[in-house]
Amino acid sequence: MKSIAYGLLALLIAHAAAGETVERTVKAAPDGEVDIVNVAGAVHVIGWDRSEVQLRAEIGSNVEEVELEQRGERILIRVKLPSGEDGGTSSLRVHVPRNSAVSVNTVSASQTLEGVRGEQRLQSVSGSISTEIASEDFQAKSVSGAIRVTGNGETSVRITSVSGSIDLDNVGGELDMNTVNGGMRVTGGAIDRARLKTTNGQLRFDSALKQGARLDAEAINGTIDIKLRGTVDADFDIETFNGSIRNCFGPKPERTSQYAPGSALRFKEGKGSARVRLKTLNGAIELCR
Repeated sequence: MKSIAYGLLALLIAHAAAGETVERTVKAAPDGEVDIVNVAGAVHVIGWDRSEVQLRAEIGSNVEEVELEQRGERILIRVKLPSGEDGGTSSLRVHVPRNSAVSVNTVSASQTLEGVRGEQRLQSVSGSISTEIASEDFQAKSVSGAIRVTGNGETSVRITSVSGSIDLDNVGGELDMNTVNGGMRVTGGAIDRARLKTTNGQLRFDSALKQGARLDAEAINGTIDIKLRGTVDADFDIETFNGSIRNCFGPKPERTSQYAPGSALRFKEGKGSARVRLKTLNGAIELCR
């Protein structure tokens, strides 16, 4: 698969002046790795059909250098700031072979990826992340930046956010998503496994469940809103300690204790091949088609 051999090659060490624009193009494996590091500004990655990586860097103030380094089939693009300083901004526009595995690491720089079919590993502190994914594994982490992901197939998704929102559209397969203070929304796709958890945010799920699927959703101080598409064939186990349960399928919840405010609901729709477990501590749960 990775038949082209590349030697170690440092292609760009640009001592940058504010307002300078640097452009470089290098040969690359069609399914190699591209790692990008930028502190502040923006990173825009575009997948294309050429076996080349093309970099256009618009360099802001307080940037020491921009490096483009090639080690075998791995290419590293890195914006470096003077030692002990921060605040330098750069805008990177990077074209990569469509099937590349891409890793982006930023602090306050926004990330936008489109047309990349390979594995993606994205990490940001306060910058937003917006990407398109295909069938390869996807991972994203953010502290306070919003994460928006659009797909067109089935894959494995792992997303963690502290206070940023998570928005997932048209992605099927396996989901593992966790947020502390941000909201979470999953729309479209057909799910095999989904583990969704929020501490203080609203969780919305509007997707289909495959035969034998499992959906686990939990909120501590937030609401859970579940809408299931297509034919529903599932066993439901729903519980809230301090909140209401609204079920559009018919069965009504029951109090779990004469003295405590908790409610629970357990029922089956169809043959119950899928398993749905919903739980909140302080928040309402709504389940509908």
